[in-house]
Amino acid sequence: MAKISLTDNQYNALVKEYFAKRGQRQLLNKDESIDIAQRLNETVSLPFLNEQKEHAVLLKIVLKVDHYLYENLPNEIYELIHNMDEGFDDSEAAQLAARLSKLAQNDISLPFLTAHVEYYSITFILTLLINAMREGSDIEHAIKVTKHPRMMGDDFPFPDLL
Repeated sequence: MAKISLTDNQYNALVKEYFAKRGQRQLLNKDESIDIAQRLNETVSLPFLNEQKEHAVLLKIVLKVDHYLYENLPNEIYELIHNMDEGFDDSEAAQLAARLSKLAQNDISLPFLTAHVEYYSITFILTLLINAMREGSDIEHAIKVTKHPRMMGDDFPFPDLL
């Protein structure tokens, strides 16, 4: 077993990242967040809001899930969304999706949505981000190809890596 070895600078950077201020606890950039919100908007509608406000709310849901993953996964794992060379195999991704989905459903509250739409929204965003963590995938690929899970289904459809 290899010995854990960090320079003072590496350790300080790790601690700084781990204890980042609340407003800095996100990994997705603006374009990625908007693209995911756009994909969510394909099936989620908030008829009580105009289109502009609906888009803002969907983007905030994406940001909430992004923050949740930043809080609950080590960054070395969450950063796999930007790395095609490393990542989970299909079995590992499915296990992580099932476990994280269950935890997130309990921890993330979107009281302005029906329970059905809340479940669907969280599940879709998690599925997309975990798809991006698969070896051979990244966030751009996952945004394009992740399928919407069946409403209230427990399966997590991971498309083939092409």
